Amino acid sequence: MVTVTRRLSIFTVVIFLGILVLSGCATKKYVRQQVQTVQPQIQEVQNANKENAERIDAVDKRAQQGISTAQAAAQAADTKAGQAEQDAQTAQTAAQAADRKADTANQGVQQANNRIGTLETRVNSINDNYTQSETQTVTFPVNSASLTGEAKSTLDRVASDLSGQPTGYMVELQGYTDATGNEQYNIGLSQRRAESVERYLVSKNLPLFRIAIVGLGKENPVADNKTRTGRAQNRRVEVRILKSASGRQTN
Repeated sequence: MVTVTRRLSIFTVVIFLGILVLSGCATKKYVRQQVQTVQPQIQEVQNANKENAERIDAVDKRAQQGISTAQAAAQAADTKAGQAEQDAQTAQTAAQAADRKADTANQGVQQANNRIGTLETRVNSINDNYTQSETQTVTFPVNSASLTGEAKSTLDRVASDLSGQPTGYMVELQGYTDATGNEQYNIGLSQRRAESVERYLVSKNLPLFRIAIVGLGKENPVADNKTRTGRAQNRRVEVRILKSASGRQTN
């Protein structure tokens, strides 16, 4: 009896376990069916999440690029602003320098006006009673303003004659060229020749203020420019001595 009862109990347990197993299998199957039913929705949600994440990444990248571009633009603007400030400072410095130059120029004009006034005073103090007492001529090589030995000897005599007369005379130097070359070059060359004579006479203690010079180029030829001899005579400086006709000494 006990054995039978025990067997029944065991059988009952087995049946119960079988029911549980069968029930469990049924539950798993149901779960799988439900999962399979919602799987597409889950996949759709996952895909949507993935797309959203990609969009967020793309937006973030564009934002980062925009930030970088804005920062670069800001840096460029700062650089341009700094350069503009430097340019403004340079312009201000140049303006100040221009002001100083203008002041210097004004001072130079004032000094020139003073010299002109002094010269006018000197000219006004000289009366018209000067007459030409003599003229000496020195000649020059072609395209040269250098004094020859013969020219220096002539100028030495002029300086010696005037050394004993400290007042009452003026020396006028007129420089000339032959007809070769253009007018502008000849004017400059004739001026340099007159300046050479002036320097030499001043070195011989003639007062500079008593000497007046002018370069006249090829004007007033004294000989024919078509011949070599004539051109040599025209390459000259005429030294004209002007003395007071009244005999009154002037300074």
